[in-house]
Amino acid sequence: MKKSNIFAFIEFSKLAEGLRVSADRGKLKEQLKSQAAYFNIIEPKYFSDDLVEEWENILGSTRKLGAKINEEGRVVSNAVTNTIEQMSDVECKVLVDRVNALYDKLKKEFE
Repeated sequence: MKKSNIFAFIEFSKLAEGLRVSADRGKLKEQLKSQAAYFNIIEPKYFSDDLVEEWENILGSTRKLGAKINEEGRVVSNAVTNTIEQMSDVECKVLVDRVNALYDKLKKEFE
């Protein structure tokens, strides 16, 4: 079984830590939007076989609404940001909990 890539661990650490701090302040949606790039740069191929499906599921839930397009056909918000913007506070909390749970599993691979 292949182990997750160190890149995934380092970048995912930044994502999870940023979300844990904002969870304490009650500003999850804003922090999720500010961390949205991580959902685009941390590719599933960087995860171990045990964790790849879980990350793919998280990614799917952050892109389900697609990009926001204006009247002229231009993208004004990417799929991740648009989806997070439409999430309720409860959905944001669930997403953060899923990210944190995956981070805990990822961290164990490097202990």
